[in-house]
Amino acid sequence: MVFQSLKRGASALRSAALVTLLGMATAGCVSDSGSMENAYRANLASETALNAQIISDRARDQRCQRDPSRRECGPRYPR
Repeated sequence: MVFQSLKRGASALRSAALVTLLGMATAGCVSDSGSMENAYRANLASETALNAQIISDRARDQRCQRDPSRRECGPRYPR
């Protein structure tokens, strides 16, 4: 049980790192034009996407804990 939690946490951490890196890359490209407003919007979009991914992962984990036979649960959850 603890191992599964750590495994899910690592997955969420990888997702968070990827979204953060993409946001930083986008903000860096946009800020070259000197527009702080565009950089702010790109960063906000990146943070929103990260939050949505985290919420989605948590919701899926909760559904799978309630009903491991769901198709979306896969082999991570005992049946």
